[in-house]
Amino acid sequence: MIYLLSVLALTWNPVIWRVHYKQRSFISFQVIRLLLGLAIIFCISYFGLVDHTLQAFISYGLYILGFFLLLDILYVQTKKARITPIIGAVFIIAGLFFSFIYPITITNDKYEFVKAKVKTVSKIDASIDEKHIPVVPEKYARYRSEKLIGELKHSSYYDLGDSTIQKMDGHLYWVTPIEYTGFFKWIKGEKVPGYIKMSAEDERAEAQLIKTKMTYVPSAFFGKNVKRHVRSLHKDKILLDVSFEPDDQDHPYYVIPYGEYKKFRNIVDVQGIYLVDPATGKTKEYTLANLPDFIDHAIPTSVAEDWNEWYGKYVHGFWNSHFSQEDVMVPTQWKGVDEVNGVFNHDLQLHWFTDFTRPKSGSGSMVSYSILNARTGKFTFYTEGNGLLNGKSAMNVAEKTFRANKYDAGTPILYSIYGQFTWVVPLMDSNHVLREMMLINAKDEKVYSAEDSKRALFDNYKYAIATKLGNDVATPTDQALLKSLKGTVTHVYKAETAQSTTVKFMVDGSEKIFVVQSTDFPYSIFLEKGSVVEFKYVDTNETIASINGEFKILK
Repeated sequence: MIYLLSVLALTWNPVIWRVHYKQRSFISFQVIRLLLGLAIIFCISYFGLVDHTLQAFISYGLYILGFFLLLDILYVQTKKARITPIIGAVFIIAGLFFSFIYPITITNDKYEFVKAKVKTVSKIDASIDEKHIPVVPEKYARYRSEKLIGELKHSSYYDLGDSTIQKMDGHLYWVTPIEYTGFFKWIKGEKVPGYIKMSAEDERAEAQLIKTKMTYVPSAFFGKNVKRHVRSLHKDKILLDVSFEPDDQDHPYYVIPYGEYKKFRNIVDVQGIYLVDPATGKTKEYTLANLPDFIDHAIPTSVAEDWNEWYGKYVHGFWNSHFSQEDVMVPTQWKGVDEVNGVFNHDLQLHWFTDFTRPKSGSGSMVSYSILNARTGKFTFYTEGNGLLNGKSAMNVAEKTFRANKYDAGTPILYSIYGQFTWVVPLMDSNHVLREMMLINAKDEKVYSAEDSKRALFDNYKYAIATKLGNDVATPTDQALLKSLKGTVTHVYKAETAQSTTVKFMVDGSEKIFVVQSTDFPYSIFLEKGSVVEFKYVDTNETIASINGEFKILK
């Protein structure tokens, strides 16, 4: 039925028809207009996947109808024939108004829409369990995942899709679907062979190829394109960004959030999701109130970015945001990546995080930060962040610390670790290989730890907090002290990795397992049962302790 709208591309002015209906060129031009109208509607509907609603018709129709009505100017010979070109010009002007002027007039509405969702908090959250803090950056996860693509049959047919961080069976993973590389590869290729997941918590874990045949994917064409498949079932819904989410049993699904527009397609309100089985195309609808437990990405990053921008920018309206800028805050903007980053709370629920700075100040500190629950849309704004190191400054500190190595800092994430605001910053070489990880205290950038293993990273950070921040902060744990130990080795375990050898050992009289890296202490690879060692370590409540500062094999 929607293609019947293409008849609106014809000339509807009876005065023009009376004068030119016998002219072959005029009739030919009408055929061309009809075909052009069909082509435009096809592109908007089929490729653009635009919702079939009255607002969509008005939004796009003002320009399209205006364009075709203006074409009647070619046949204007009398005053009565001028009416349709004039109406066409009015339609186009109306379209420009709704596209550029009207959004300026509703900035207060945008702010109030988000404000109704915001809960303002000043108290810091409790520290998150360190084992669930992701230290593996996306670029490194994709680097490791790319290697598995080469092992596939007809590997040139496939490429990596968008990577997302998510919870799977109580663990955090980077999950990357495999996609077709183009139309002809889709025709020739078999079904997509599966997806790749890699631990976001364990920097030494290997990427895993999960083999599962998938037909309905974003890179497929025609009815096999997953978003087009959902649009064919639900024509009147606003469909948002597609995300890929396997469940805890590794069964893959595609998630397509849906919602409705407010204020003439300027404000989007997410209402739920469509969950698609990529093997069968079976689609289920869920509201935000009854999502399956494994779903993390119900609120797209694009929506979270808009909400953060509106809340920080339009606190006193449009003109204030550009001139006096009273109380205006600007979310941190990153080149080439989303402006919001994924963080997980104690319940391992995904939140979109961003920090805010003063506009055009060039300051290295933040004024506040926010987290938005990616399942429910609950928006929490924290006012306690004023004066803390912002994300870009944390990246700068990390890169300067390893200036000689020319490492690039990955996107930093702010967590509460041991009661301290702390930036987690990965560092990679030019090939996106993870080389170091840093924890940088957001109150004092001189308090940090930098290691290539997560265990040592957190142990050393505990010690740095306890010894460098002074008496004005609470010690993270009474056990976080550097201690010395001398004894005989009773057990030894060595594990080879691509970068180093990890040596774990126990000493007579101690129940702790000590860990030392050959990159830090090269002679540790010669450690054997019965060796006498002397070393220093960070004494924590954990069973595993990292060697810190000194390690000697006496005999």
